[in-house]
Amino acid sequence: MALQQPTPQLTEREKLILRAVVQHFILTANPVGSRHVARKFGIALSAATIRNVMSDLEEMGLLSHPHTSAGRMPSDLGYRLYVDDLMDLGELTGEEREAIEREIESVPAELEGVLDATTRVLASASNLLGIVVIPELQKAVLGRIELARLSERRLLVVITLESGPMKSIMVELEQQMSEESVRHVTAALNRRLVGLTVGAIREQIASRMQNLGETPQSLIRLFVESTDELFNFSGKEHVKIGGRAQVINQPEFSTPGSMRGIIELVEDKDIIIHLLQNPDSRGPISISIGRENPDTRAKDLSVLSADYKTSSSSGKLGVIGPTRMDYSRLTSLLEYTARVVSKRLA
Repeated sequence: MALQQPTPQLTEREKLILRAVVQHFILTANPVGSRHVARKFGIALSAATIRNVMSDLEEMGLLSHPHTSAGRMPSDLGYRLYVDDLMDLGELTGEEREAIEREIESVPAELEGVLDATTRVLASASNLLGIVVIPELQKAVLGRIELARLSERRLLVVITLESGPMKSIMVELEQQMSEESVRHVTAALNRRLVGLTVGAIREQIASRMQNLGETPQSLIRLFVESTDELFNFSGKEHVKIGGRAQVINQPEFSTPGSMRGIIELVEDKDIIIHLLQNPDSRGPISISIGRENPDTRAKDLSVLSADYKTSSSSGKLGVIGPTRMDYSRLTSLLEYTARVVSKRLA
């Protein structure tokens, strides 16, 4: 949901001062006065001139003037103009890139593990909420099923999709099963199911696993009855959230009321998913600021998101925090993390 107020056209002087105010507030969380702007940012204008420009920017709706301070701070519209026109793209350091790759590549290429690692990366690198929305994999194609006999009544089932995601699950058997029987069932499952989509398997497995001759029917029946669990690649939840402890340390959430608000928001995962699905995305990184968000509970928050992909599907990853965030660096963080995750899963 975009802001209704049109973005003003600024002179170079106004752009220079707006950029300085935004950058100062992002770093300090404190409103800034004209003298500090002149001194800190080396702007070759008098404090009086800067004060007049800041007053003009406030009249345009780009700055606000807190009651408790003579300084000014960005409004949602001021952040929007900064993000769209004034922001330089930040660069991650080599160490930051290596840390992202190391964390995501240190886990097996299973969807759950990779996405858990991704939430840790985003939360740790941003000190905000790290969010990952799990992709819908109904159209993903089955690549292979492997059955490993761990004991006479216990099997390890490993299901691999052609798009890369893999899951393993332990199965307890009602009766003993020989190694030869396990091989027969493995061959039958792969012969009848490989090449089908996950959605088709869940709909058709009962009919496709009929008329298998000497193949042990008890194990086939177990697969048919456990299809929803075995072929569920969305895990128990459709969204993963990390960084709760980090985000409440932000100054904006220092009061009991503000802290309670962010915690309540996090508990409503449907809202989190809705916030990341921004229809007004203006590039590879979607940025929704304050009252641009579709839910009033997020009116003091910003949401940044990017797509990650497998060969057959896509999901969202992002960060959520106060509108006072380092948009430049976070844009680079999301772009790079999405690229690493996509490579790992595809």
